[in-house]
Amino acid sequence: MKKKDELNYFEQFLKNSNFALESTKILKDYIENFDYRKSREIEEKVHELENEADKNQHVVLNYLIKDFLPPIDREDIIMLCHKIDDVIDDIDELVINLNIFDVKSLREDTTEFIDLLLECCENVNELFIRFKNIKKFAEIKEVVIKINKLEEQGDILFQKAIRNLYKNSNDPIEIIIWTTLYNCMETCFDSCENVAECIEEIIMKNS
Repeated sequence: MKKKDELNYFEQFLKNSNFALESTKILKDYIENFDYRKSREIEEKVHELENEADKNQHVVLNYLIKDFLPPIDREDIIMLCHKIDDVIDDIDELVINLNIFDVKSLREDTTEFIDLLLECCENVNELFIRFKNIKKFAEIKEVVIKINKLEEQGDILFQKAIRNLYKNSNDPIEIIIWTTLYNCMETCFDSCENVAECIEEIIMKNS
């Protein structure tokens, strides 16, 4: 029988995945209805979610210290906590940079990047929904493969964007700012893939 105060790690993983997804939805809405005067407001909203995710991670790790028999290896729980945290932190960093660089106009491919990032985070969320039933390897693996493919699309998009930036812009400030922003977006894709690979390793160990 489950104890009243027993922590469900899988639900906590999903909770932080939800924070990442919600942050990306806020970002997508900002990009679709772009108004640079709202950049500070958007940064605060996303940063609040990042703080909530940090609090939740502390709950998980503090519980883990005293948990006699966690459902998966302690090292795997810790690693997965950090991988999810990376996704949220990277989205937060992207939003912060949009604000501190005082970006007043977007490049044409920005929407394509954010749409792909949202799709990545939606699939990470789906991955954690399926991860609750860790024995269903095939169903989990299906989403892992999809996230890997999305990350590959992100790499192609990043290379194309950087090439166009350096080919078509003569403004050194614009080049510096957008090189940083594109790198932030590409890092977000990588972080999503890192979560998928981490879960894949865990289920292989437990299958």
